[in-house]
Amino acid sequence: MDSYIKEFTEHLDNITKDVLDEAHDGSSADKKLAMYGRILMDQAVTTKDDALSNMMAKVGDALTRYNTTFGARSLEELCKKTDTTPNIIKKLLAFAEKIHMTKGALNKDQSDGGLDDEGDDEFTQASDDEMAALADKAAMRKMRK
Repeated sequence: MDSYIKEFTEHLDNITKDVLDEAHDGSSADKKLAMYGRILMDQAVTTKDDALSNMMAKVGDALTRYNTTFGARSLEELCKKTDTTPNIIKKLLAFAEKIHMTKGALNKDQSDGGLDDEGDDEFTQASDDEMAALADKAAMRKMRK
């Protein structure tokens, strides 16, 4: 059992190593982790499950301080400071990244004119075929009565 846990932990370390190791360089990875931390803290406010909300806030806060004077400098330290497992941190990072990607895609669509709030495009209007089908149904109902 101990070897399984060790193997599992090493595997998770390898998965998160790229993001966490890049942060030591003082590169944009520090900013990325801090951004993910802020996303997690924002999501914690709207999460109804108190335990999950607290975990998201705690991990988010620790991510904003990653590689700073009093912050964690490795995945192991991050786990100790947040009192959580590498698997949970990995899942929360993936969750924050997914939200970031979704917001980025929405912002790009908005700037490209893809999000139209006018409501007068071809997709909100019934097509001629749909209108004919509705008229046929109404006529059939009238004939049955």
